[in-house]
Amino acid sequence: MDILSKFAERLKELMNEKDVNAPRLAKILGVKSNSITRYLNGVYAPTFQIFIAMLDYFDCSADFLLGLCEFPRRENQKFKPSGVFSQRFRQAMKECRTSQYALHKRTGITWANFSSWLNGKSLPYLDSLVRIALGLDCSVDFLLGRED
Repeated sequence: MDILSKFAERLKELMNEKDVNAPRLAKILGVKSNSITRYLNGVYAPTFQIFIAMLDYFDCSADFLLGLCEFPRRENQKFKPSGVFSQRFRQAMKECRTSQYALHKRTGITWANFSSWLNGKSLPYLDSLVRIALGLDCSVDFLLGRED
């Protein structure tokens, strides 16, 4: 699956629904307007922090924005604020009864990346979030702590 093109498609759809243009969204998110244009053109993905800000602004699921599900939210679904990723990642592995080793084998993500994320030294890119969620057999929203 091409995450960037699906992300761009969903971002356009959400922007149309909210009737917000690229310069306005850029101002809301605190990024340059050309960054929004690049997201819309599928050139690159936003940072983890900007992605979370988009989810909050559009009040939609991460899985929808990434093209993993067809609807922005389930009926009566409420999203919790995302917590500290390193803590949530540990908790998600525990709740999914998956070790770091098993997740490494399923996803092909390096130990160095896992270590950096688990120690709060960096945050994953969107493609890694998707790989982790698939490896844990959970939603990206669950991985982010936005849903139970």
